[in-house]
Amino acid sequence: MGVADREVDLSDEDELPRGKMNEDYGSESESESDQEDGDVKLLEPSKNSVYNTDGLLDKLADISWPQNLAWTDKLSVVFEQAQEVDVNDDLARELAFYTQALEGTRQAFEELQKMGVPFLRPSNYYAEMVKSDSHMEKVKGRLLAEKKNIEEAEERKKARDAKKLAKEVQAQKQKERAKQKKEDIESVKKWRKQRQKSGFSGKGDDFPLDFEDGKAFERSSKKRPGVSPGDRSGGKSRFGGKKGMENRMKKKREFRDSKFGSGGKKGMKKQNTAATTNDIRDFNKSDSGTKKRKR
Repeated sequence: MGVADREVDLSDEDELPRGKMNEDYGSESESESDQEDGDVKLLEPSKNSVYNTDGLLDKLADISWPQNLAWTDKLSVVFEQAQEVDVNDDLARELAFYTQALEGTRQAFEELQKMGVPFLRPSNYYAEMVKSDSHMEKVKGRLLAEKKNIEEAEERKKARDAKKLAKEVQAQKQKERAKQKKEDIESVKKWRKQRQKSGFSGKGDDFPLDFEDGKAFERSSKKRPGVSPGDRSGGKSRFGGKKGMENRMKKKREFRDSKFGSGGKKGMKKQNTAATTNDIRDFNKSDSGTKKRKR
């Protein structure tokens, strides 16, 4: 009986925590669902709270600024608003903030000047940069690369515009030339018709060769320096005229004849003749048979 009662007690102890766990789990799930729904219940203030006004005032006096503190330590500026500002009007509110900051800065500036306190950064003051030199070098390189790309793009754009303009000018010139050619052909046809009507008499049928200035072509009587009278090339030929070309060719021929000969038979120059065969002046008897061929 004792063993059975003990087992019953243990089973009851096991069942009780399970029920409590289920209740706790249900309450937690309900609280989570309430939070998800957005209905969060605020905690009510405790009825046993103590509001020690004297203690709070004592702590405030401890942490507040002393009354005899200098203005340079506080740097506090009071700005009085002349008129009320509608807080719901965004433009008026932001303008009031701007005016307040500007007026406060002006007052502080004047106060510091009266006290003779230096507050502006000196010209020889160099503060340490927040970013490292390597980072600034990267930024500088990127800016220079962007600037170079922009300049190259501008140059390419200018080149395209210049090419387009050159094409337009060339097309315009071609049109003008075609128009001039057409006019010349029409004038030649007109002149031919006039000659046919006159029966090719040859009187007064000279073709008019007028140029832009209205004067016919006239050969210039001016002499160019270094140009012979018979030179029709205008000084482009070095010797000038037909005679100069002949003299030049003659000198070339003489130089080549002196260097390579004047032609004729060139072979059999070393072949023996009767005279060379009978000539034994260079023959030496002592040399013959005395020297043995070396092997």
